[in-house]
Parts: sequence; C-alpha cells; structure tokens
Amino acid sequence: MNRRSLGFWLVVAFLFSFSGSALALTNVFPSSNINGTSGLIRIPSADIVPYKNFNVGGNYLSAFNSGVVSAEAAFNYFLNLGAYHGLELGVVGGTDQLTKQMREGVFLNAKLSLSTGDEPYPLLLALGIENLFSRTQTDVYMVATKYFKQGPKLTFGFMADFPNNKFRPMGMLGAEFPLSENIFILADSMAGEQILQLNAGARVYFTPLLSLSASALNVLNGAQAKDPQSVVVSFNWANPF
Repeated sequence: MNRRSLGFWLVVAFLFSFSGSALALTNVFPSSNINGTSGLIRIPSADIVPYKNFNVGGNYLSAFNSGVVSAEAAFNYFLNLGAYHGLELGVVGGTDQLTKQMREGVFLNAKLSLSTGDEPYPLLLALGIENLFSRTQTDVYMVATKYFKQGPKLTFGFMADFPNNKFRPMGMLGAEFPLSENIFILADSMAGEQILQLNAGARVYFTPLLSLSASALNVLNGAQAKDPQSVVVSFNWANPF
C-alpha cells in the first residue's frame, strides 16, 4: 500500500472516529457533490443553498487501479450562492480527471427549486444544469428529494448529458443515512441504456456549516460509467467570511 492509499484510509478512519466526539447537530447546511451542486456524491439533490448564503469547497480525486490509489490526482473547486429565494447559482473549475490538465474553463451550475419544503418531512423538487458552457461535460436534470423521520433522505430523478453531441438520458437514485447527528453514509447511482455507475461514501459535519467527505466513485468499476474508479476527499464550508 503506497502513501496516498494509506492516507485515504486514514481519512476514512478519522471520519468515523470523529463521529463519537463531534458536536451533536440538529440542522446542517447543504453540502455539494463533486460537481459543486448541492447533492450527494455524484448526483445533485433537490436541496439548495438558502437565499443570501453561500458555500465554498473542493475535491481531491485520484484513480484507483489494481487496489492502489494513483499518484496523479485531479482537483476541483467550487462556490455556490443562494442568489434568490429558490435559486442556487454556482461556479466550478479545476483539472480534468482523465487528462490531469486544467479544464477548458470555469463552468456555471444553476438549480431552481420547485417547492417550498415547509412541512416537517418535505418532498423537494428542483430543475438544474451542471457545467454550463463546457463542450463535453454539460448535463441537465430534474430531481426530487424526500425527507423521512429520524433523518434518512431519498433522492431520485432524471439526468441527461451530451457525449459526442448526442442526447444520453439516465435515471438517478441516491440515499443518505444518518449514523449519528453529525455523520452520514451516502450512496448514489446513475443508470441508463449506455451507462451504469454506483458511488458510496461518508460525510461528517464538524459544525453545521463545515463538512468533510470521503467517497468512492464507480465502485463496481464498470466500463460504461461517467467516471473512472476513483477515491475522493471533499470539503464544504458555508459562510466562512
């Protein structure tokens, strides 16, 4: 096991060990997926950044081959803003996971909430777009998130991207399960005629505004997936200034 692989598993162990001593949280700020949009691991959720709030974050992604984490890594950074009631706007940039080179630009994310979520266990609905202005990575989606008693959340919906200028539809399904009031297990998936990808991970909130995640992309190592099999460490910090 090389140093980077050992480092990743130490981070995972740290997340779980911290869950017993961290401050108990009742409300947490929406954290982001690896594209910067409020969501789970790879898919967006129907949660949005509240009006007049913002968050910043980043991801460290490294391919996982033959049981060893690659020494080459990709980095993403993002910023999201609750630009208006029910509207989340964000930017995302960084390096390409496959080429390790800088992306062709900084892209725009936008999400519009279609429900207020005022009830105790709401069903939230949203429409959105990720990586707008990218020639190869833009996708559009419609998503719903259902809250349940004791904290679990179920997210499901539809996404479409445009590889080689062709429309590719797929379904999305994900879930978030609380192990305690500050640590959550995450899993999400994307499936379609030409794609199948499963992702899993954990997220810890050190405070209601600061979270750290450790995740695995494409855990089944499927050839027809949006991402290569990878490990990801992410942080998300709301209203830091």
